[in-house]
Amino acid sequence: MATVLGIIGFIIFIVCVIAFAAAITWLVVKISPTTAGKKRIPKSG
Repeated sequence: MATVLGIIGFIIFIVCVIAFAAAITWLVVKISPTTAGKKRIPKSG
């Protein structure tokens, strides 16, 4: 029984680490300027 609980705990740990990494990535993408430094080229036509 302890082995099953250990495996379940390990799986929960992996899911938490992946969720944390995804949250940090999402936060960095939202905070970092994407179009602030770029100059827009006017459309001709």
